[in-house]
Amino acid sequence: MLIAALADRLIYDSDTTFAADDARQLLGLLPRTRPPLFELGVRGKMSGGSTRGYAAGVGDVKMEDKDKSIDYSTGQDHYTRAGQWKLVWYGKRAGQFIDIEQVMTDVMDDGRAARLGFDLAGEPIGMDIRFSREFRLFWSPIVIAFPGWRHWKQPA
Repeated sequence: MLIAALADRLIYDSDTTFAADDARQLLGLLPRTRPPLFELGVRGKMSGGSTRGYAAGVGDVKMEDKDKSIDYSTGQDHYTRAGQWKLVWYGKRAGQFIDIEQVMTDVMDDGRAARLGFDLAGEPIGMDIRFSREFRLFWSPIVIAFPGWRHWKQPA
């Protein structure tokens, strides 16, 4: 509950700044799991089939199946779920980071995830917001999206 409240305050309190104390507290609460070297995800939707037939006393009948959706990610076990958020900590040589993402988000939606950056000592240095770069494969219906980050907030 505390993790969800901290994430809410960090994301929603201000458009330009976030509370450095909240960021430090969140950093202390998240488990230090080793994230995978790379994460692969698949998300898609297939239209359901339909069946036609004849029912006595009714006539021609058509039954539609529901659309089937596929959502899989190799990194799901590394996230901490808190309210509407899923969070993951990871460290690099240059510092530490916390990715905060809405649970029901689509990678293609801009602004649905944030990356909180810390120096090696655990002091917050900024927050970035995710946007996606989309590329269409020639003239096909296949679109490949690569997430990118741009600066959003400073610690107060």
